[in-house]
Amino acid sequence: MALLDRLRAKADAGEKTFTVEISPPANYKTMVKTDEMVRALKDFDIAGIAVTNSTGGSFRMNPLAVVETIRAWRPETPIVIHLTARDEGSVRSVYSRADEMNRKAVSDVLVLRGDPTPQRSREVDAFKFSTVELVRLLREYRDQQGYAIDIFVAGHPEYPSHALSKHMLYQRRKIEAGAQGIIANIVTDPTNYVRYVDAALAHGIAVPILPSVIPLTSVRRGLFLQTSLHIPVPRRIMERLTEAGSKEDAARIGLEITIGIVEHLLREGAPGVNFNLIFPQDIASVADVLRAVRGHATIWEKYKIEDPEEIEYYNQLRGRLS
Repeated sequence: MALLDRLRAKADAGEKTFTVEISPPANYKTMVKTDEMVRALKDFDIAGIAVTNSTGGSFRMNPLAVVETIRAWRPETPIVIHLTARDEGSVRSVYSRADEMNRKAVSDVLVLRGDPTPQRSREVDAFKFSTVELVRLLREYRDQQGYAIDIFVAGHPEYPSHALSKHMLYQRRKIEAGAQGIIANIVTDPTNYVRYVDAALAHGIAVPILPSVIPLTSVRRGLFLQTSLHIPVPRRIMERLTEAGSKEDAARIGLEITIGIVEHLLREGAPGVNFNLIFPQDIASVADVLRAVRGHATIWEKYKIEDPEEIEYYNQLRGRLS
Protein backbone atom coordinates (compact mmCIF):
# COMPACT_ATOMS: atom_id res chain seq x y z
CA MET A 1 0.00 0.00 0.00
CA ALA A 2 1.34 3.46 -0.95
CA LEU A 3 1.28 6.48 1.35
CA LEU A 4 -1.68 8.13 -0.39
CA ASP A 5 -3.78 5.01 0.19
CA ARG A 6 -2.85 5.05 3.87
CA LEU A 7 -3.71 8.73 4.14
CA ARG A 8 -7.14 8.07 2.71
CA ALA A 9 -7.75 4.92 4.74
CA LYS A 10 -6.81 6.62 8.00
CA ALA A 11 -8.91 9.68 7.14
CA ASP A 12 -11.91 7.43 6.47
CA ALA A 13 -11.34 5.82 9.88
CA GLY A 14 -11.05 9.20 11.58
CA GLU A 15 -7.33 8.73 12.25
CA LYS A 16 -4.26 10.83 11.53
CA THR A 17 -1.25 9.83 9.44
CA PHE A 18 2.26 10.22 10.84
CA THR A 19 5.42 9.85 8.77
CA VAL A 20 9.10 10.62 9.28
CA GLU A 21 11.69 12.11 6.95
CA ILE A 22 15.40 11.32 7.06
CA SER A 23 18.39 12.28 4.92
CA PRO A 24 20.72 9.83 3.16
CA PRO A 25 24.29 9.73 4.47
CA ALA A 26 26.60 12.39 3.06
CA ASN A 27 29.35 9.79 2.66
CA TYR A 28 30.19 6.21 3.57
CA LYS A 29 31.38 7.16 7.07
CA THR A 30 27.95 8.51 7.99
CA MET A 31 26.10 5.45 6.70
CA VAL A 32 26.25 4.15 10.28
CA LYS A 33 24.14 7.08 11.49
CA THR A 34 21.49 6.41 8.87
CA ASP A 35 21.36 2.73 9.77
CA GLU A 36 21.10 3.69 13.45
CA MET A 37 18.14 5.97 12.73
CA VAL A 38 16.30 3.41 10.63
CA ARG A 39 16.88 0.71 13.23
CA ALA A 40 15.49 3.00 15.94
CA LEU A 41 12.36 3.51 13.83
CA LYS A 42 11.75 -0.19 13.16
CA ASP A 43 8.88 -0.55 15.64
CA PHE A 44 7.39 2.94 15.39
CA ASP A 45 3.72 3.13 14.47
CA ILE A 46 4.26 5.35 11.42
CA ALA A 47 2.71 5.24 7.97
CA GLY A 48 5.76 6.02 5.84
CA ILE A 49 9.42 7.04 5.67
CA ALA A 50 10.60 9.79 3.33
CA VAL A 51 14.22 10.09 2.22
CA THR A 52 15.50 13.49 1.12
CA ASN A 53 17.89 14.30 -1.69
CA SER A 54 20.34 16.36 0.34
CA THR A 55 22.20 19.31 -1.11
CA GLY A 56 25.93 18.82 -1.37
CA GLY A 57 25.93 15.14 -0.42
CA SER A 58 27.71 12.37 -2.25
CA PHE A 59 26.11 11.47 -5.58
CA ARG A 60 26.53 7.81 -4.64
CA MET A 61 24.59 8.39 -1.44
CA ASN A 62 21.33 9.41 -3.12
CA PRO A 63 17.96 8.55 -1.51
CA LEU A 64 17.75 5.19 -3.30
CA ALA A 65 21.01 4.11 -1.64
CA VAL A 66 19.23 3.56 1.69
CA VAL A 67 16.07 1.83 0.43
CA GLU A 68 17.50 -1.63 1.24
CA THR A 69 18.37 -0.44 4.75
CA ILE A 70 14.80 0.69 5.32
CA ARG A 71 13.33 -2.45 3.77
CA ALA A 72 15.42 -4.64 6.08
CA TRP A 73 13.62 -3.20 9.10
CA ARG A 74 10.35 -1.96 7.58
CA PRO A 75 9.53 -4.41 4.76
CA GLU A 76 6.04 -3.08 3.95
CA THR A 77 6.29 0.58 4.93
CA PRO A 78 5.73 3.09 2.10
CA ILE A 79 8.96 4.88 1.14
CA VAL A 80 8.80 8.40 -0.28
CA ILE A 81 11.84 9.25 -2.40
CA HIS A 82 12.69 12.89 -3.11
CA LEU A 83 13.33 13.61 -6.79
CA THR A 84 14.84 17.03 -7.47
CA ALA A 85 14.89 19.10 -10.63
CA ARG A 86 18.42 20.03 -9.58
CA ASP A 87 19.74 16.55 -10.33
CA GLU A 88 17.91 15.38 -13.45
CA GLY A 89 19.60 16.44 -16.69
CA SER A 90 17.72 14.39 -19.29
CA VAL A 91 14.57 12.37 -19.89
CA ARG A 92 16.85 9.33 -19.86
CA SER A 93 18.02 10.14 -16.32
CA VAL A 94 14.44 10.62 -15.09
CA TYR A 95 13.30 7.30 -16.54
CA SER A 96 16.43 5.59 -15.23
CA ARG A 97 15.61 6.88 -11.74
CA ALA A 98 12.00 5.74 -12.12
CA ASP A 99 13.20 2.30 -13.28
CA GLU A 100 15.35 1.96 -10.18
CA MET A 101 12.50 3.06 -7.92
CA ASN A 102 10.24 0.52 -9.61
CA ARG A 103 12.77 -2.30 -9.12
CA LYS A 104 13.16 -1.42 -5.46
CA ALA A 105 9.39 -1.23 -4.91
CA VAL A 106 9.41 2.44 -3.92
CA SER A 107 5.77 3.42 -3.55
CA ASP A 108 5.88 7.22 -3.51
CA VAL A 109 7.90 10.11 -4.88
CA LEU A 110 8.11 13.76 -3.84
CA VAL A 111 9.01 16.05 -6.73
CA LEU A 112 10.72 19.31 -5.81
CA ARG A 113 13.13 21.84 -7.24
CA GLY A 114 16.05 21.21 -4.89
CA ASP A 115 18.46 23.77 -3.48
CA PRO A 116 21.52 24.71 -5.55
CA THR A 117 24.74 23.03 -4.48
CA PRO A 118 26.75 25.64 -2.54
CA GLN A 119 29.62 27.13 -4.58
CA ARG A 120 29.30 24.37 -7.22
CA SER A 121 25.85 24.80 -8.74
CA ARG A 122 26.99 25.72 -12.25
CA GLU A 123 29.40 22.81 -12.22
CA VAL A 124 27.22 19.96 -10.92
CA ASP A 125 23.54 20.97 -10.99
CA ALA A 126 21.22 20.41 -13.94
CA PHE A 127 17.91 22.28 -13.42
CA LYS A 128 16.92 21.16 -16.91
CA PHE A 129 13.31 20.45 -15.97
CA SER A 130 10.71 22.38 -14.06
CA THR A 131 8.86 20.49 -11.35
CA VAL A 132 5.76 20.52 -13.58
CA GLU A 133 7.74 18.77 -16.30
CA LEU A 134 9.14 16.22 -13.84
CA VAL A 135 5.64 15.41 -12.60
CA ARG A 136 4.45 14.94 -16.18
CA LEU A 137 7.39 12.66 -17.04
CA LEU A 138 6.79 10.50 -13.97
CA ARG A 139 3.07 10.30 -14.69
CA GLU A 140 3.77 9.21 -18.26
CA TYR A 141 6.27 6.60 -17.06
CA ARG A 142 3.77 5.35 -14.46
CA ASP A 143 0.99 5.03 -17.03
CA GLN A 144 3.17 3.40 -19.69
CA GLN A 145 4.93 0.93 -17.38
CA GLY A 146 2.06 0.19 -15.04
CA TYR A 147 4.16 1.35 -12.08
CA ALA A 148 1.86 1.97 -9.11
CA ILE A 149 3.52 5.05 -7.63
CA ASP A 150 1.99 8.11 -5.97
CA ILE A 151 3.34 11.53 -6.93
CA PHE A 152 3.59 14.25 -4.30
CA VAL A 153 4.90 17.79 -4.70
CA ALA A 154 6.34 20.21 -2.15
CA GLY A 155 4.34 22.96 -0.47
CA HIS A 156 5.52 26.15 1.20
CA PRO A 157 3.33 27.43 4.06
CA GLU A 158 6.18 29.79 5.01
CA TYR A 159 5.57 31.91 1.91
CA PRO A 160 4.11 35.34 2.73
CA SER A 161 0.47 35.99 1.87
CA HIS A 162 1.27 38.13 -1.17
CA ALA A 163 3.23 35.25 -2.75
CA LEU A 164 0.64 32.52 -2.25
CA SER A 165 -1.57 33.29 -5.23
CA LYS A 166 1.28 32.93 -7.73
CA HIS A 167 2.52 29.84 -5.91
CA MET A 168 -0.92 28.21 -6.02
CA LEU A 169 -1.27 28.83 -9.74
CA TYR A 170 1.94 26.87 -10.20
CA GLN A 171 0.80 24.19 -7.75
CA ARG A 172 -2.39 23.83 -9.77
CA ARG A 173 -0.30 23.13 -12.89
CA LYS A 174 1.51 20.35 -11.00
CA ILE A 175 -1.79 18.81 -9.93
CA GLU A 176 -3.06 18.95 -13.51
CA ALA A 177 0.20 17.32 -14.66
CA GLY A 178 -0.38 14.36 -12.36
CA ALA A 179 0.54 15.22 -8.75
CA GLN A 180 -1.80 13.64 -6.20
CA GLY A 181 -0.78 15.20 -2.91
CA ILE A 182 1.36 17.88 -1.24
CA ILE A 183 3.95 17.41 1.50
CA ALA A 184 4.43 20.86 2.97
CA ASN A 185 7.63 22.36 4.28
CA ILE A 186 8.41 22.66 8.01
CA VAL A 187 5.70 24.52 9.93
CA THR A 188 6.59 26.49 13.05
CA ASP A 189 3.41 28.59 13.10
CA PRO A 190 0.25 26.52 12.49
CA THR A 191 -1.67 29.60 11.33
CA ASN A 192 0.59 29.64 8.24
CA TYR A 193 -0.53 26.09 7.42
CA VAL A 194 -4.19 27.06 7.78
CA ARG A 195 -3.65 30.05 5.49
CA TYR A 196 -1.88 27.80 3.00
CA VAL A 197 -4.70 25.24 2.90
CA ASP A 198 -7.29 28.01 2.49
CA ALA A 199 -5.30 29.44 -0.44
CA ALA A 200 -5.07 25.99 -2.02
CA LEU A 201 -8.82 25.43 -1.78
CA ALA A 202 -9.45 28.90 -3.21
CA HIS A 203 -7.46 27.81 -6.28
CA GLY A 204 -9.32 24.52 -6.67
CA ILE A 205 -6.63 22.35 -5.08
CA ALA A 206 -8.27 19.69 -2.93
CA VAL A 207 -5.50 17.08 -2.61
CA PRO A 208 -4.18 16.05 0.85
CA ILE A 209 -1.66 18.53 2.28
CA LEU A 210 0.59 16.94 4.90
CA PRO A 211 2.54 19.50 7.00
CA SER A 212 6.10 18.85 8.19
CA VAL A 213 7.31 19.51 11.74
CA ILE A 214 10.79 19.38 13.26
CA PRO A 215 11.49 19.04 17.01
CA LEU A 216 12.34 22.58 18.13
CA THR A 217 14.65 21.48 20.92
CA SER A 218 17.26 24.28 20.92
CA VAL A 219 17.92 27.89 20.01
CA ARG A 220 20.49 26.63 17.51
CA ARG A 221 17.82 24.71 15.63
CA GLY A 222 15.56 27.73 15.49
CA LEU A 223 18.40 29.82 14.08
CA PHE A 224 19.16 27.08 11.53
CA LEU A 225 15.58 27.15 10.30
CA GLN A 226 15.65 30.92 9.93
CA THR A 227 19.08 31.42 8.39
CA SER A 228 19.65 28.25 6.36
CA LEU A 229 16.12 27.19 5.37
CA HIS A 230 14.50 30.64 5.41
CA ILE A 231 11.64 29.36 7.55
CA PRO A 232 10.46 32.00 10.03
CA VAL A 233 10.24 30.96 13.66
CA PRO A 234 7.81 32.99 15.83
CA ARG A 235 9.56 35.37 18.19
CA ARG A 236 7.77 33.92 21.22
CA ILE A 237 9.31 30.50 20.48
CA MET A 238 12.83 31.88 20.12
CA GLU A 239 12.41 33.90 23.32
CA ARG A 240 11.30 30.86 25.31
CA LEU A 241 14.21 28.78 24.04
CA THR A 242 16.69 31.61 24.66
CA GLU A 243 15.50 32.06 28.24
CA ALA A 244 16.05 28.39 29.08
CA GLY A 245 18.67 27.97 31.76
CA SER A 246 20.33 24.88 30.28
CA LYS A 247 20.31 22.55 27.27
CA GLU A 248 18.04 20.21 29.20
CA ASP A 249 15.59 23.02 29.95
CA ALA A 250 15.65 24.10 26.30
CA ALA A 251 14.96 20.53 25.17
CA ARG A 252 12.04 20.24 27.61
CA ILE A 253 10.58 23.60 26.57
CA GLY A 254 11.14 22.80 22.92
CA LEU A 255 9.30 19.51 23.30
CA GLU A 256 6.33 21.33 24.83
CA ILE A 257 6.39 23.81 21.94
CA THR A 258 6.56 21.04 19.34
CA ILE A 259 3.67 19.14 20.92
CA GLY A 260 1.64 22.36 20.87
CA ILE A 261 2.38 22.89 17.17
CA VAL A 262 1.35 19.33 16.28
CA GLU A 263 -1.84 19.48 18.35
CA HIS A 264 -2.76 22.80 16.75
CA LEU A 265 -2.19 21.43 13.23
CA LEU A 266 -4.35 18.37 13.93
CA ARG A 267 -7.16 20.51 15.41
CA GLU A 268 -7.12 22.63 12.27
CA GLY A 269 -7.75 19.57 10.11
CA ALA A 270 -4.27 18.52 8.99
CA PRO A 271 -4.43 14.86 7.85
CA GLY A 272 -1.34 14.15 9.96
CA VAL A 273 2.27 15.25 10.33
CA ASN A 274 5.55 14.48 8.58
CA PHE A 275 8.35 14.66 11.17
CA ASN A 276 11.75 15.85 9.93
CA LEU A 277 14.64 14.04 11.63
CA ILE A 278 18.20 15.38 11.49
CA PHE A 279 19.95 13.55 14.32
CA PRO A 280 19.26 10.16 15.94
CA GLN A 281 18.24 11.92 19.16
CA ASP A 282 15.35 13.52 17.28
CA ILE A 283 13.68 10.11 17.24
CA ALA A 284 13.23 10.20 21.02
CA SER A 285 11.65 13.65 20.72
CA VAL A 286 9.23 12.42 18.06
CA ALA A 287 8.34 9.44 20.25
CA ASP A 288 7.47 11.82 23.09
CA VAL A 289 5.37 13.96 20.72
CA LEU A 290 3.46 10.92 19.45
CA ARG A 291 2.79 9.70 22.99
CA ALA A 292 1.46 13.14 23.90
CA VAL A 293 -0.85 13.57 20.90
CA ARG A 294 -2.18 10.02 20.42
CA GLY A 295 -1.04 7.96 23.43
CA HIS A 296 1.63 5.75 21.84
CA ALA A 297 4.75 5.82 19.69
CA THR A 298 5.48 2.15 18.87
CA ILE A 299 3.21 -0.66 17.77
CA TRP A 300 4.02 -2.43 21.06
CA GLU A 301 2.67 0.51 23.03
CA LYS A 302 -0.36 0.66 20.73
CA TYR A 303 -1.29 -2.98 21.31
CA LYS A 304 0.00 -3.05 24.91
CA ILE A 305 2.50 -5.83 24.26
CA GLU A 306 5.18 -5.89 26.95
CA ASP A 307 7.57 -8.50 25.53
CA PRO A 308 7.33 -8.49 21.71
CA GLU A 309 10.32 -10.81 21.20
CA GLU A 310 8.31 -13.70 22.62
CA ILE A 311 5.18 -13.05 20.56
CA GLU A 312 4.63 -15.49 17.70
CA TYR A 313 3.40 -12.81 15.30
CA TYR A 314 6.23 -10.38 16.09
CA ASN A 315 7.40 -9.99 12.50
CA GLN A 316 3.84 -9.81 11.20
CA LEU A 317 2.99 -6.95 13.51
CA ARG A 318 6.17 -5.06 12.78
CA GLY A 319 5.78 -5.40 9.04
CA ARG A 320 2.04 -5.12 8.48
CA LEU A 321 0.54 -3.07 11.27
CA SER A 322 3.03 -0.19 11.22
